[in-house]
Amino acid sequence: MDSRIEELVEKFWNAESSLDEEQELKQLVQQAPESAELSELKQLFAHHDEAAQKQLDDSFDEEILAIIQAEKEEVKVVSFNDYFRRYSAIAAAVLVTIISSVFFYQQQNAPTSTDTFETPEEAYAELKKQLLMVSVFMNKGNNTMSEFGALGDATDELGAIGNMSSAESGLQMLGGMSVN
Repeated sequence: MDSRIEELVEKFWNAESSLDEEQELKQLVQQAPESAELSELKQLFAHHDEAAQKQLDDSFDEEILAIIQAEKEEVKVVSFNDYFRRYSAIAAAVLVTIISSVFFYQQQNAPTSTDTFETPEEAYAELKKQLLMVSVFMNKGNNTMSEFGALGDATDELGAIGNMSSAESGLQMLGGMSVN
């Protein structure tokens, strides 16, 4: 194969060739001897020539216009109510499916209770132990609360000391009055 043909083929397949170079390649391929490498290009150029020679007749336009006219006549006006009824039914079906799936999933994953003790006496002893522990913690809380109550009593005593200062001012007023 000629180096010029190889160069033009490379440009053609990389989509880098100009229209003039493609015409030159087409002429070189048609004039070149038959080879396996160029047979694909010959078929491609033959197809392009064949497609370029096809022409549409006047009946094509008439057929297309008739199809368009038929589609215009079949146009259906859909009102909002029809649209709403159709899709609200679909939405309701989807909603029912989702809700039933959620309930089914919850039912499948529901916890089951099992016995953890061999005898009722063991269970009673464990319950008694746990309740005693809760009672101890609550008593600690009650003790803390009674300490807060004692703080309230201390506040009352401080208020009484404040009353003493008002009594002192009253005594000073009496002292200012002389009783002769």
